[in-house]
Amino acid sequence: MKTIVKSTPAPACLSRAQQAGWNWDQFHKQDYEGYLDVRCLALHDQKNECAYTGLWLGEGTKQIVHIDHFRKKGIYQDQEFVWDNLFAAAKERNDGADFKDGHISGPQETADAAYSVFWSPLQANLENNFRYRPDGTILPAYNLTKADEVKAQKTIEIFNLNSPDLKNRRYGIIQLIGTLSDLSDDDIRTCLATQGFSFLVNFELAHRKRDSE
Repeated sequence: MKTIVKSTPAPACLSRAQQAGWNWDQFHKQDYEGYLDVRCLALHDQKNECAYTGLWLGEGTKQIVHIDHFRKKGIYQDQEFVWDNLFAAAKERNDGADFKDGHISGPQETADAAYSVFWSPLQANLENNFRYRPDGTILPAYNLTKADEVKAQKTIEIFNLNSPDLKNRRYGIIQLIGTLSDLSDDDIRTCLATQGFSFLVNFELAHRKRDSE
């Protein structure tokens, strides 16, 4: 995962929908262009990657893309149109947004406790809290505090980031980087720009740099 920095100001259509008294489904139906604007800006902020898994969601993606409410709108109605609660995510998968939502339920006090043990994509320096094995497995980074190590592990679990598909995709990226070892870091990033998992690419390139020093 990596930190997502949200564009400001938030899309005006969100406040308009809230003022109209709509729920999210009504917003989607009554102002579909506004919904698309929200999705487009979210994808822009996320560099066309799923906020949770890193899957490529840009042109040519085979993923179903939707706007996920990090805090479930069925429990947190007051955050239904809050920009910082909205992320572009891959849908209908056994990881990411769907997996997270399947493990959180109300009442709100119960959900609050569940959300408190893992990180959102807004967490600063999020990518520094994880490391990757050569087989694509994601793990908590070395040298974390005990509290952060636990939170990193809970984040991996709540998004099922070691699902077989994600692990295999990350393994493929690592293998690709190995075949491009004669290229500069910037050229490798360019070659892999539409593969997703930019945080993994940066991790592997930093690892390669340390090995060469």
